[in-house]
Amino acid sequence: MKGLAVMHDAFDSGGGFSDEVLGFVITCLFCGAINCEEFQSWSAQVLATDQAPAFMNELMTFDEPLFKVFAVIGHVPHWPHVEAEEHALYGIAVCRGIEPFDMPVSPQEARQALVAEPGIEAVFRQVFDFIAW
Repeated sequence: MKGLAVMHDAFDSGGGFSDEVLGFVITCLFCGAINCEEFQSWSAQVLATDQAPAFMNELMTFDEPLFKVFAVIGHVPHWPHVEAEEHALYGIAVCRGIEPFDMPVSPQEARQALVAEPGIEAVFRQVFDFIAW
């Protein structure tokens, strides 16, 4: 629940971008809950706001190995979360028909984690309001 409180605070402050939100989005990318094209779309959405940092221009067209995203950003954004919340992101990937390589849990456990952490789905839908699943 730790990460969700931070995420809700980020959205409640009236913005769609913060270091925590970026950390959440990148975690979604690494967990396979979103793909690179969806990451680029999210970046374009953020770029349209007044809060967009300069590196969002590069993220909008980012198509490199995932580990290189931190070089573009210039730091490792932090989304404070617990392991169960990350497993719930794998659950989103599985529910979307994706089975990420090297998942730390089985697909069934990932789905169970998503059920146990319903706030993760709510935040995912808020951050990625353009993704229907």
